[in-house]
Amino acid sequence: MLRGRLWAPLRSSDYRRLWAAQLISVVGDKVDQIALGVLVYEITGSELQMGIMLAISMLPAALFGMVAGVYVDRWDRRRTMIVADIARAALVLAVPFVAEYSLMAVYGVAFLIASVSLFFEPAKLSLIPDLVAPDDLMAANSLDSVTVSVAELTGLVFAGGLVALLGTRSAFFLDAGTYLVSAVFVSFIAHRSSRPAGEAGGVSLAPIVMETSAGLQYMWSHPILRDLLAVYSVAMMGVAASTVFIYTIALDRYAAGAPGLAVLDGAITVGLLVGSVAVGRGDPSGPVRTLLRGLFAFGLLVSLLAFAPSVQWAAVVFFAAGIANMYFYVPLATVLQQGTLPIMRGRVFAAKQTLSRVLSVIGFIGAGALAEGVGLTPSILAAAALIVIMALFGWSRPHLRAA
Repeated sequence: MLRGRLWAPLRSSDYRRLWAAQLISVVGDKVDQIALGVLVYEITGSELQMGIMLAISMLPAALFGMVAGVYVDRWDRRRTMIVADIARAALVLAVPFVAEYSLMAVYGVAFLIASVSLFFEPAKLSLIPDLVAPDDLMAANSLDSVTVSVAELTGLVFAGGLVALLGTRSAFFLDAGTYLVSAVFVSFIAHRSSRPAGEAGGVSLAPIVMETSAGLQYMWSHPILRDLLAVYSVAMMGVAASTVFIYTIALDRYAAGAPGLAVLDGAITVGLLVGSVAVGRGDPSGPVRTLLRGLFAFGLLVSLLAFAPSVQWAAVVFFAAGIANMYFYVPLATVLQQGTLPIMRGRVFAAKQTLSRVLSVIGFIGAGALAEGVGLTPSILAAAALIVIMALFGWSRPHLRAA
């Protein structure tokens, strides 16, 4: 049994409740993701339509991610998560019914689910520092990532069998149930967020532009936050491209079909799990340096994909890349939590989510276009070079190296 720093946050009863809620809801997310993809393909028989569905899931972050962050800072974060879970349960439950009438209605519900999720994730990440001791914050973020990886693996295995045996309708019903169970666990969290005196918790639009601007000014005035978000967000174009390469390597280069795709997807997910555990058990000091090293290592590993002689070798590289991924993802969350005032956390995490999602879409599209234009190997090397360059840029900033 694993021991040590990684499990220290579980001493907090409130964090245990948040952890349990995350574990349950992420399993449901994976079931929903697979069921939605199968449903769209059953209706249309089109891979393009499945791609549109993926794009729709990121569109809300690009359109109003920062606005969601303002409301996360204005509202009680625990209550925000509960309402988001209940709303997502209702929306997921509606999918099989609206699918009988219109594919566009399915897209509309998917858009709403992604929109509601914009409130849940920043609220969760903003709440974690209030539930654990400062020395346990890195471990808490790591354990959160461990939970996501384990739940995704469980959901991946469970969803395939569930959809095959019972169909997509039952999968959506199960996913709705997981959101409701998550809401119950969150409701037992004793901590309550406090708002600055005079700040209303309503939904009036009048001060939103001002508060969004204040959030952007806050990040711009803090060099560590500004440069770190720039490094991470631009590098995400290369990271997103590497996701596309999972498909092109399995389906095109090696013609390994769905089994090969499953092997690569599983390899990187296991790597994420191992990396989450490793970074959580490590030294919590110097998180920015850890982040930059992890980003640099990830870029080098992506470059090796250009020369992998088989699916098996590519799986090994993806496994190692998954480990490296956690060495920049977990420290980033920790630095943003530690370096941001509590009343600004929602906006900072929403900005990170917005920037990374927008640039990820560019990475998805760019990787496909580049692969078709110049070939897969040059495309992989270009994506790897972008990631390495951003890591080196971050290392060139003295205030980042010292953080």
